[in-house]
Amino acid sequence: MSKLIALRPIPRTMRLAAATAVAAGLIFAAAAVACGQPAEPAPTPVELTPAAPVNVISGAGVAAATATVTATATAAATDTAPPPATPAQSAPTDAAAPTAAATATPSGAAAEAQAPAVTQQPTGAMAQQPADAPLSPDQIVAAYDTVLSGIYQRAVPSIVGLRVVKDLSGVMPDDFWARSAGSGFLWDDQGHIVTNRHVVEGADRIIVVMSDGTQGSAEIVGDDPDSDLAVIKIDDPDLRPAAIARGDSDTIMPGQLALAIGDPFSRGFSMTSGIISAIGRTINPGDSNFTVPRVIQHDAATNPGNSGGPLLNRQGEVVGINTQIISQSGVFSGVGLAIPINLAKLVVPALIAEGRYEYPYIGIRGVSITPDLARVMDLPPATRGALVIAVSPGSAADDGGLRPSDRTTVVDGLELPIGGDIIIAIDDTPIPDMDALLAYIVEHTRPGDTVTFTVLRDGAETTLSITMGTRPE
Repeated sequence: MSKLIALRPIPRTMRLAAATAVAAGLIFAAAAVACGQPAEPAPTPVELTPAAPVNVISGAGVAAATATVTATATAAATDTAPPPATPAQSAPTDAAAPTAAATATPSGAAAEAQAPAVTQQPTGAMAQQPADAPLSPDQIVAAYDTVLSGIYQRAVPSIVGLRVVKDLSGVMPDDFWARSAGSGFLWDDQGHIVTNRHVVEGADRIIVVMSDGTQGSAEIVGDDPDSDLAVIKIDDPDLRPAAIARGDSDTIMPGQLALAIGDPFSRGFSMTSGIISAIGRTINPGDSNFTVPRVIQHDAATNPGNSGGPLLNRQGEVVGINTQIISQSGVFSGVGLAIPINLAKLVVPALIAEGRYEYPYIGIRGVSITPDLARVMDLPPATRGALVIAVSPGSAADDGGLRPSDRTTVVDGLELPIGGDIIIAIDDTPIPDMDALLAYIVEHTRPGDTVTFTVLRDGAETTLSITMGTRPE
């Protein structure tokens, strides 16, 4: 049975006056589909008994992280809106324009620092070879080596390891501390670092470790539990590594190169390679009731300590932030999950400016329409959309007139909700499934926006105007 864990060594309680003892466990959440069970329309995450400890050379314990994955695209539909524009001096130039965020574009040296520089000039035998001559297998492998090593050399100065210390004296006997670790990357030239919230949550001290061994301290600027993102800032104004280039996660496709760089197990920086395995996954951060849409699945090896580190494309641009793995052993097993960089482009500027990010809120639960659902609702088999199965009282959906399912039926032993509105478009943008609904609200609406929902109600198409609310804390 597959299980989901966070990617960092999680805290372990230590007494400073005594010898360090390492003991840790992992809390997993399992998706029903991974167990061969039928996928329920609205699955309930299940926490399992902690697994055997995973030891780390650094002495930091690998321990409990609550991280859940939804087996289907069902969710409470709450989604984010573009935050205030980032000041020009603090946002590096992205390789592609953000899909929904109003990020500022620097010029001059700052822009040059952010421009992806991956073009390799041929050397040696390749330089002497005619342009139309076929490459030998050795030359192809040599070119691949050159590209990957070049990406690492350019990117690693902008990537950091994090050592996190928490004082537990208030909840444990005196002089007890927790220590954990993770990774992060430089967002701008002001010393802002992006990482996972679960890496730095509750930190009393954060130590930033650079690739050259330089160390400094940092403070939390803001965090967002619903995306598992956090921003910290290096205290020392003289310690300002260059920011890393950011790509466009909307343009990635399965099969493309995926590179992960971080500080797994606190043993020093390393890079692993693989491919983008899938896009459009949906996950729940450990302590959030809301789902993250368009999550990237990849098979570049990531382990505890990689949390918060970047996932790069072949141009050396960040396309995702590594956050979870699906594992039976507690370490990498071929399935890594990364928060898309385009979501970070929405959230991070607001965390820097205000310390928090406000998501729009519609207030529904729903499931994607399947052929079975379409059949029992007397709809054409090709019908696609998001079926509303529940509406929160007093929410935007309730005020706007969306109707939830009012009955259920059983198909092949599985109880299915039927009778509710089916959302098929928002502002004339087709909505083929629940994940597309979540993604659209996150990326294209803000609290207070009035948007037009096109729904199928009792087989007939109608429109509703709904003013987005603010996601409850």
